[in-house]
Amino acid sequence: MAFDYVIAGGGLQAGLLVLALRHRQPAATIAVVERADKLGGNHTWSFHEADVPAGAWPVVAPLVGASWPAYRVRFPGHTRVVRTAYHSILADRFDAVVRAALAGDGHALRLGVEAVSVTGTEVTLATGEVLTGRCVIDARGAGPTTEACGWQTFLGLEVELAAPWPDALPTVMDATVPQDDGYRFVYVLPLGPARLLVEDTYFADTPAVPADRLRRRVAAYLTAAGARDWRIVREESGALPMPWSGPTPAAETPLRAGTAGGWFHPATGYSFPAALRLALAVAAVPPDRATGAAAALAGRLNWRLRFARFLNRLLFRAVRPADRWRLFRRLYRTLPDATLARFYALEFTAADAARLLVGRPPPLDPVRLFSRPEVLPCPPVRR
Repeated sequence: MAFDYVIAGGGLQAGLLVLALRHRQPAATIAVVERADKLGGNHTWSFHEADVPAGAWPVVAPLVGASWPAYRVRFPGHTRVVRTAYHSILADRFDAVVRAALAGDGHALRLGVEAVSVTGTEVTLATGEVLTGRCVIDARGAGPTTEACGWQTFLGLEVELAAPWPDALPTVMDATVPQDDGYRFVYVLPLGPARLLVEDTYFADTPAVPADRLRRRVAAYLTAAGARDWRIVREESGALPMPWSGPTPAAETPLRAGTAGGWFHPATGYSFPAALRLALAVAAVPPDRATGAAAALAGRLNWRLRFARFLNRLLFRAVRPADRWRLFRRLYRTLPDATLARFYALEFTAADAARLLVGRPPPLDPVRLFSRPEVLPCPPVRR
């Protein structure tokens, strides 16, 4: 079957591409192939208000399942409310919205089937079916990485509480918890008055996710916060590479999108800002010009992506693991809300980059900085 666009993969990048194309090219025909039985998997994606470029809210708004006017961070000796709106995309809503966008005539959704071959003009399925496209986009996600990197590891429990949670704002970083295995913080999203997603998170040297231990730590955090009874609704976990080497996005055929193409923020683990910008760039041009549009966007973002990787090198190779939290406390003590927003959105300026580096660093470890790191491959799951 022939389409204007064929997308291999059904994660965040694919969904944003579908919604951007339906919004900006309503006559274009789209096919999506996903090996799982649903779109988006079992994930929660969050983003800041400034991550959405002007005019792009109609693309994003249908996906948003929870929103807050600000967010909080906590460190020993410092708590701050950042006056930037924060939003989350929940897996079930993502699946329903993207399915609905593909429900019209001329579109196709193939779930539960593997794309065994992806070329510049066609995608061959494990069933033998061949989907032909004027533009083929490979958004199947990254496989095991061979880049030198640190890791953002996490395990989250979505829970229903017997009583309302006392804080209506999300806590993006609570680093007042005991520090071990690198930089540890707890991430809390109040999805409803008595419904929470609580993640125990680490910027660690290895991709290990010790599930039993992290479940106990989430439970201990809830208990310490005054929660007495809760029911676990859902669990999610992952190990996200935070690379300090390797390639940044480039023009390829087929167009490699999402994490496999380098379209993510290396220093934060957030994939939404780069994925949305790529989706908007592709949707703004005809199918045969999509690769060129992606190349132009990569040219604009690549110095920022390289700088973010440089920050990862400093964090994971120069700073002692037990002192990493001090670096983040300094940033949240000194940077204005607008600077933080530009950094997360991959829109920071050269002056912003310089400001990130100014200030007294935490204790450094020259042995780690000049030693050869071990490369530990792990298939990532992106927030």
